Amino acid sequence: MGSPQSSSSSIFYDFDDEIEDEIVSYMMQMETPPVPRPIIHRTQIERDRDAANRNLMNDYFSATPTYRSAKTFFNRFRMSKRMFLRILNDLEIEFPYFQQRCDARRKLGFTAIQKVTSALRVLAYGTTTDINDEYLKMAKKTTRDTLEHFAKGMRILYGPRYLRKSTWNDLQLLYDQHDKKYGLPGMIGSIDCKHWQWDNCPTAWKDQYTRGDQKGPTVILQAVASCDQWIWHAHFGVAGSNNNINVLQGSEIIEDYVSGKGAKASLYANGNYYPHGYLLGDGIYSEYSFIVKTYKDPIDEKRKRFKVVQEAARKGIECTFGTLVTKWHYVKNPCRLWTLDKMKDCMRSIIIMHNMVKEDRGMAICSHYNPQHQEVMPEASMEERVQNLADMRSRQQYNALMADLVEHMWSNRHEYTDVGVNNNDDDDDDDGDDGDDDDDDEYGHGSNNDDNGDDDEDEAYDDVQDDD
Repeated sequence: MGSPQSSSSSIFYDFDDEIEDEIVSYMMQMETPPVPRPIIHRTQIERDRDAANRNLMNDYFSATPTYRSAKTFFNRFRMSKRMFLRILNDLEIEFPYFQQRCDARRKLGFTAIQKVTSALRVLAYGTTTDINDEYLKMAKKTTRDTLEHFAKGMRILYGPRYLRKSTWNDLQLLYDQHDKKYGLPGMIGSIDCKHWQWDNCPTAWKDQYTRGDQKGPTVILQAVASCDQWIWHAHFGVAGSNNNINVLQGSEIIEDYVSGKGAKASLYANGNYYPHGYLLGDGIYSEYSFIVKTYKDPIDEKRKRFKVVQEAARKGIECTFGTLVTKWHYVKNPCRLWTLDKMKDCMRSIIIMHNMVKEDRGMAICSHYNPQHQEVMPEASMEERVQNLADMRSRQQYNALMADLVEHMWSNRHEYTDVGVNNNDDDDDDDGDDGDDDDDDEYGHGSNNDDNGDDDEDEAYDDVQDDD
């Protein structure tokens, strides 16, 4: 006979089992049968890629294309046909994405010409992906992917050449050209900033990227351009709440100057020696020894003339920004990308193609490029960095350079034309034709004699002229 303690424990165990059974049965009664999820079938659109490729070839790239005029091709692709084919061949050789391959259904994909044309149309016209769907039969996802691969490929292939820093030889050519054109010895270029509106800026970042004088979140581009509108420096990605001073302090310009990595070429102004050149800036910049500003209230004829010439020469960077916005509408419209890295690739690819067009049309001052001539300057020691920083901020050196430039320009005013003053020179009108129209400027203006006689097919971009 069992003990009372063991009998009581068995009763408790039986009671617990009964409760568990009741709970399980209750839950089984309450359980509802699963509702099957609806099966959503994607709408498959049969796009005739081959027909779209044939139409594109017949329009521009066949032996007898529909649009034979080089002027028309330049207006629609923003570059000459030889430059387009150069980019096409390089991308197709280096990147498998631009090589025609079969998809999962064993159907041939898009050709390299279709993909490059798609990316250029988006950058040039700033339109949505529906345009490419209608003409190139390319879906939205493929259009976006093609643009990203194109921008990244342009940066990898052509960035070392067309986003390079100036060498000693380049500086000498820039000095000579700016001295001949404006009477400013030692001028490298002009510096300024431009805002690009960012529609898809993350909500948590909007206050950081918004400034009171802008309509919404923006990203800042700082650029340095010479008188031929070649962009020598491009610093993009700074939040839009900053001003020009903050952007300059965080860019590579000051770091290259302080560390001694940047190439330097000496100059003489009014008979006095200076170890490095200078940039033209507006009144917001600090009085650094490598930035030349103008006088707000000139007190004599010397300073008045210098003010006019300095402001005319500084128009180079404003004309460069105007060319970018007018030619590449992608940076004119608000950006709809989600990440800064993709925005940087798109901006760099546009700047690269801008410089490539200058070289292709023979407008670049420094067209010769040799990778072996790219100088690697030794980094300065800590004592040298401190001295370079003190020299950069020296008010005495800044005032001395300004005074010497004023005297140099005044004493040699009869040797220079009034190009810098009147700002109506036509140095670039006849440079770099595309082979068909000798009078075309960069946007295809000039002669109305098209090969096919269809003047109404040429798009006009009259907002910004190529010359200053």
